[in-house]
Amino acid sequence: VLALSLASCAIHAIPTFQEPDKRLVNLQKEKDRLNRATDPVQRTKTQIKISEILLVLTSDAVRTGDLDGMQERLDDYVAAIQDAHKTMMKTGRDAHKKPGGFRDLEIALRRHVNRLKDIGDALTFEERDPVQKARDEASRIREELLKALLILSTSLM
Repeated sequence: VLALSLASCAIHAIPTFQEPDKRLVNLQKEKDRLNRATDPVQRTKTQIKISEILLVLTSDAVRTGDLDGMQERLDDYVAAIQDAHKTMMKTGRDAHKKPGGFRDLEIALRRHVNRLKDIGDALTFEERDPVQKARDEASRIREELLKALLILSTSLM
C-alpha cells in the first residue's frame, strides 16, 4: 500500500505539458503575416485581426486582475489601430471611391468602442483610465474614417 501511495504521488507530481494559448499563437501568426504584407488593405485587415485578439487578451487580463497585463495589451491595441489608420491614410486613396480598408477599420472600431466600454465597466472607477484612453483613441480614429468616407460622398451631391 505504501509503494502504491508513493507511486501515485510521483505520478501527480509530474507536470503535464500545457498547450500554448491558441490566441497567443494566432496573435504571433497575424504579426508574422503583417510583416510580410505589402498591400495596404491587407495590412489593415491584419491589424484589425491583431487588435481583436488583443482586446480578448485585455478582457482576460481584467478578469484575472492582471492590471499590468491589461495595460500592456491596451498599449499594443492602440498601436495596432493607429498603424492601421496610418496605413490607409498614407495610401492617398479616395475613401469614397475605394472604401476597402477604410470601411473595414471603421466597422471594427465601432465594435471595439462598445467592447472597450464593457471592459471598462468590469473595472473600478480608478482602474478605468487606461481603458477609457484606448476607447477615446478608437473613437477618434473612427470619426476620422467616417469623415473620410462620408464627407466626400456628400460633396458629390
